[in-house]
Amino acid sequence: MLRITSQNSPYTLLQQRLQYIALHPDRPFTILIENVPQWDTPIQPVASKQPYICEYAPCNGYDFLLHGLKERDQSKYQSNVQNENILVTNGAMHALSLIFRSLYKPGGIALVQAPVLGNIADILKASGYQMVYFSSDQTEMLGQLEQLYTDDVRFIYVNTPHNPFGGILSESVVNQLVSFAQDRQVALIADMIYDSYTFEGNLTHSPLVASTDWQHLYTVNSMSKNYGAPGLRIGWITSDAENIKKLSGLCEAECVAISGLSQLQAYDLIQKGNDELVEIIRHRKAYVEQQLTKMENIQYTIPAGGTQFFVKLPVDDIDLFADFVLIAYGLALTTTSNYDGIEGSYIRVPIIHSVEMIEKALELLVKGMEEFGRLCSSDSVCNVN
Repeated sequence: MLRITSQNSPYTLLQQRLQYIALHPDRPFTILIENVPQWDTPIQPVASKQPYICEYAPCNGYDFLLHGLKERDQSKYQSNVQNENILVTNGAMHALSLIFRSLYKPGGIALVQAPVLGNIADILKASGYQMVYFSSDQTEMLGQLEQLYTDDVRFIYVNTPHNPFGGILSESVVNQLVSFAQDRQVALIADMIYDSYTFEGNLTHSPLVASTDWQHLYTVNSMSKNYGAPGLRIGWITSDAENIKKLSGLCEAECVAISGLSQLQAYDLIQKGNDELVEIIRHRKAYVEQQLTKMENIQYTIPAGGTQFFVKLPVDDIDLFADFVLIAYGLALTTTSNYDGIEGSYIRVPIIHSVEMIEKALELLVKGMEEFGRLCSSDSVCNVN
């Protein structure tokens, strides 16, 4: 059976599949890869204004956007965040990279909630960290951290709502994590880029509400997921004012400033709000959940938040399967290979597409599993579980 991806490529398997699609422009594909929420109506660009093209923005961000982000988080969490507590970054990945590098010391250990997006693991490895994973199970999390902690730990990284499983850290666990980090004077980094998307009465909880001392507390967010605008490349860090000054200096040293036009568009989106987008995603989540119940031999947990289901399929080699359905059915999937700290034959089923597109994709997925199973019944390369 043909493979089109390789573990030896400098590109991720996901990117290799996208490159395969780009090489076949005349063929229709059903791309069930990304998990960025999609608006029903296109986002309208704001009118270009000359100053934002002809000047560098302040290295920490324009005041108008800082004010908009402050109001957003004050309204959502009733936190006491102020402009000086926020740094605008080139997306959430840039935000995390800045924090990781600012905290690094030789021999540093990062305690990381597993599984984690592979890009984040790559940044940590490139920055010199030793990664130690702890469980996303909230009943075990604090006990594991107690056992794993050493004096070389530089920070604890958590993701809420969690990518890919959609779990949301309870208020009690967030409070305990804050106390744990502050007692040991290590950083707690909360990645909250999906915090608008919660289901069935669940709520996200910010560490910045649990304490007035933010010296060791950082939250990261972005316009990509929460406002369906990945092309803006606008993220932000919220922390103690002295931490923000240090990170702003690092940001200036490596990229001077973030695009002023992107900041202007981000501010316009924040003023518009994302209630419409959130309701679209909740509707699509309900539809995906309904459709998954009809599929046999798959396993998944219903997410409390986020923009996807993480579904385990009955195949041994998930990347061989993903290559197969891309070639045979034009269905592009994201697999376990996109994450670190987890094994198993998982795919990501986003809840961000139209109902029509989701219906088509899941039909192709069922056909692909049936055909793959038939082929593998006589092929030792791809035994089915």
